[in-house]
Amino acid sequence: MKSFRLVKFLFIAFLTAFAASCSDKEVFDSNAGQGGQSGVVKEANTFDFSTVQTVNMTVDYSAFQTYGQVFFSIYSENPFVGEGDEERLDEAITPIYEDFTNAQGKFNMDIKLPAYAKHLYVVTGNYFVSETLMETEVVNGAAKAVATKTTPAMTRAANFTRGDGPQTDDVSTMPQLSFIVDNNGNNTGERIYKDWLTPLGTWDANTGEPSYLIQPGQVDAELLFSDVEMEGLFSAVGQALNTNKACNLEYRNQADLTLEKESEVTITLLGGNTCWMSTLGYYYYFDNQRPATTQDLNIIMLFPNTQDGEWSKLKSNQSYQGNIGVRRGDAVQLKYYPNIANNGDLSGETTVFPKGIRIGFILKTHGWGMQGSKYTIKGFNDSNRKYNVWGTSTNGISFCRPFGAAGVAPYQYPNPDGDSRTAKFSYISPEGDKYAIVSFEDACNDQDYDDVIFALKPVNSFTPLPEIEDQTTTTVGVYAFEDLWPEKGDYDMNDIVVDFKHEKTMSKQKSEKEFKLYKETFYLTTYQNYVTLKSGLAVRLNTPVTPSTISMKKIAKGSNEAVEANFVKDRDTNSGQDVYCLTDDVKAELGTTYILELEYATGQTQSNLATVQPFIYRNEPEGKTWEVHVPFEAPTFRMNLSYFGTHDDASSVKDAKYFVRDGNYPFAFFLYGAKIESFINTILERSNESKAIDVFYPGFLNWSLSGGQTDADWYLKPVQQ
Repeated sequence: MKSFRLVKFLFIAFLTAFAASCSDKEVFDSNAGQGGQSGVVKEANTFDFSTVQTVNMTVDYSAFQTYGQVFFSIYSENPFVGEGDEERLDEAITPIYEDFTNAQGKFNMDIKLPAYAKHLYVVTGNYFVSETLMETEVVNGAAKAVATKTTPAMTRAANFTRGDGPQTDDVSTMPQLSFIVDNNGNNTGERIYKDWLTPLGTWDANTGEPSYLIQPGQVDAELLFSDVEMEGLFSAVGQALNTNKACNLEYRNQADLTLEKESEVTITLLGGNTCWMSTLGYYYYFDNQRPATTQDLNIIMLFPNTQDGEWSKLKSNQSYQGNIGVRRGDAVQLKYYPNIANNGDLSGETTVFPKGIRIGFILKTHGWGMQGSKYTIKGFNDSNRKYNVWGTSTNGISFCRPFGAAGVAPYQYPNPDGDSRTAKFSYISPEGDKYAIVSFEDACNDQDYDDVIFALKPVNSFTPLPEIEDQTTTTVGVYAFEDLWPEKGDYDMNDIVVDFKHEKTMSKQKSEKEFKLYKETFYLTTYQNYVTLKSGLAVRLNTPVTPSTISMKKIAKGSNEAVEANFVKDRDTNSGQDVYCLTDDVKAELGTTYILELEYATGQTQSNLATVQPFIYRNEPEGKTWEVHVPFEAPTFRMNLSYFGTHDDASSVKDAKYFVRDGNYPFAFFLYGAKIESFINTILERSNESKAIDVFYPGFLNWSLSGGQTDADWYLKPVQQ
């Protein structure tokens, strides 16, 4: 009987040991015991549970004349939807990295990307780069995206050299300038605007090129842009307008240009990003004579055909069959007719505009191109579509047919109130001179406002317009903590969840030629499922360059107002970095957003970005703390080191390996590129308390067991509820 009992005892002991070894080494057993054996040496899992990779990234647009820096975005999935002319950027898809190249259009730097991002999509909306999308692979920690210019240099078609065609000033062949036309381009007799006036001169009947373009020496040199000024203007256009995104509302809400002093005025074309051959005119008025209806405008013809042949989606100027009416840099001097409101009376012509007058512009979409088959766009499916669309720079007097009206294209952005269809902004030179730039949206199918762009002289004479806006980019992620450490937890990873956002604000100061980093803002918003323990949230701040100021703020749950805060600040003597204790009781302030705002006196590159290391903590006697950090991250100097190596923890202080264990579940992790909305119905759902995270994210264990080699995007793929 003794031998039988001994065998039975050994067999039970074997089963117990086997069950204990399996319960946590491979998968989590929610029924496993919570205790551990203090002092027992455990072999730590060497996987750091990191969701971040470092990539040596090269982006090169130098094949194009970019006129300065190129802003670009990197995505982990193709962000474009639609095809052909309907292709557009889906702004619901978030980039994983954004930055500027240098002034030569080149970028090379080690950057942080989500570990799951292997096939990259590099996108720019820069006006001067036609290679909008490039694809590349991350191989051995590096990726390259190099643009190759495939669009030929644009010149006029061989049959139409500059200015050699028959001249005309007859607008009777262009009834669409003033009337609604049907789908065949025929005049319906429904007048919208007065007849356009043509006192400036004639144009080439074949191309629409004006005979009254300014020739060298024809006007005061101060009314023409120098080569250096043109480069500055082009640079401003590349920075202010993004061909893939809606234009800044501040630019679009500006009133017509107002002269602050008596001046001569010239307009210089900077280009256009459109297939249409549109027609541009101008008008003017004093504030007490502001036009109220479309027929209050006295329109003077400027450019019969604004097409410069540079639209990137048409690879040859032959597609326009010679219908290229302008070149970038073409200029016209505007003239003032003081009696024009009297039935178009053109007497009293002068080149000098009076102080206080407002100058407005109108664009008739595809006005030149509607004249007949001679003016169609070869190889472009929509070349015969008839737009009954007029855009003006004055609010309230643009016009387009309501959506769904007979013979009207299905406008994505109908304009029933006649809102302005221009953006207006300033280029400010390094010397402080201010230049006015106006850009048009030609149809109602997008909102990038880059279809016809021009600048005006004189400088420093118009009411100031908005300067080029700062560029703000955002990195997001989610931190999740288990609060039972060093005890074995339930690994639902929802005891404290932190929605993380890092905003970088880049601006171009007057003394600098490039956008640089001037401000960083960290946002941390707290969530949790259900806890009984009181834990705090803190961050350790690493600043490679010392900020000029660091502001502390917070936003209470349910509020939109950021108020000043006074976080407890501590110096971590181990790392030499500052620690900000955001709250000592997450549960008591649940839903609060904690903010650290860093500003720099001089511009920085993104290689000098600050970083934060969030962790949870509890205060203990004698100034010590209990802390939980992501795996392998060092604690602060206040940490009570006696916790390490006890219970379920397998840390080794002498080897500087902290917050690790021998199982496949961490005590904390950071999910780079994740958004908190992804977790609301999974780990943050109250009924899911105490359920291990792989219950909702089946790829988690594959990722953990493979040391991150597979299913790196597991947190983007929850089980469908």
